[in-house]
Amino acid sequence: MLETLLTVFFVSLMVVGCLVTSSYFWEWFYQVPTSQDETAFFTTRDGWRLALHRYRPQGESEGLPVILCHGLGGNQHSFDLHGAPSLAPYLKSCGRDAWVVELRGSGASDRPGLCIANLPYSWGFDDHLECDIPAAIHYVLERTRASAVHWVGHSMGGMLAEAHIARHNDHRIASVTVIGSPADFSKINRPIFHPLLHFRWVLRFLPIAPMTFIAKASIPIIHRLPLALQGLFYPPNIDAAVAKRVVAIGSPTVMSSQLWLDFGRFLEMGKPADKNGTPYLKDLPASDVPVLLLSGSRDAMAPPASVCGAVNPEHDQGERKCFTFGRDAGCKEDYGHVDLLVGTNAETEVYPAILEWLRSRDDSSHQGSDKARPPCPALDEEV
Repeated sequence: MLETLLTVFFVSLMVVGCLVTSSYFWEWFYQVPTSQDETAFFTTRDGWRLALHRYRPQGESEGLPVILCHGLGGNQHSFDLHGAPSLAPYLKSCGRDAWVVELRGSGASDRPGLCIANLPYSWGFDDHLECDIPAAIHYVLERTRASAVHWVGHSMGGMLAEAHIARHNDHRIASVTVIGSPADFSKINRPIFHPLLHFRWVLRFLPIAPMTFIAKASIPIIHRLPLALQGLFYPPNIDAAVAKRVVAIGSPTVMSSQLWLDFGRFLEMGKPADKNGTPYLKDLPASDVPVLLLSGSRDAMAPPASVCGAVNPEHDQGERKCFTFGRDAGCKEDYGHVDLLVGTNAETEVYPAILEWLRSRDDSSHQGSDKARPPCPALDEEV
């Protein structure tokens, strides 16, 4: 009996060691530079030091500053990935002042180490919502002296913005753009997340979520995995090398188990809600902040129906527009979860739609730009 237990222990230790070694190797192997003009740091009210990467406008500056926020397990590379379409440099080239925020635990922001840390290993959705988001908005407004900012969030980054304006109807935000951000979790294909729901009890005993280690270990074959298994991107619309870089360097190695447990709760309840069961988006219809919701036709993580679940036509006080990118909308290819940001066709199809929305929601002194806006889909045509 003792021999069996020792065998299981040492085999488990070897597997964990291989996963950790693989993660750090691929992160080193695929590391690429980013192109920000400066990196600034600010401190949240609970003492975390977070990074904001600024992309100063090229040529004549136009419009309000734009804050770009990554999703669960993301970082700066979500918007600035060498060798791939990248939204932050694109906005910079169009005269926008873009700021990429890295939430706690990601990128250059405070994050605990694998074995030794002077920071908590555990943080959740509420920490991002109550501390990180308000501090980032305050810092950008202080630095730029602008009257308001635009918020562009991918996945969880968009969910946080929706939850923020639902709670505060914050008019310091001129508009919100959510990209692949689920609001109705009952519309998500549950088999993809079955392991998360089934093994949540394990996460309660682990300080670090193992998902990143498993994903990075699969990098050599990640682009060949079917959509139902990898869930992140639609292979026909993303270069294999880009897909591997996204997994290798686009997420932190050490991730909070609590954050994953929060998403397990969202899946179980069918909607984003706090620990008391109160939906974060309960008061979103009362907010008059304009919201653009973008989804990918083949997004397994946030299907179009789950993204557009934030729209309530009968009760919405603010402007809401929901669009799906894919072949049915006239795009060159269908889109998955990450493709909306770094997919092969994102720069010519998704980015112009975002830019048009930002221009149309700037304050009156910045409206009226006549720069080309290639439609896919056109913003006056709902999909």
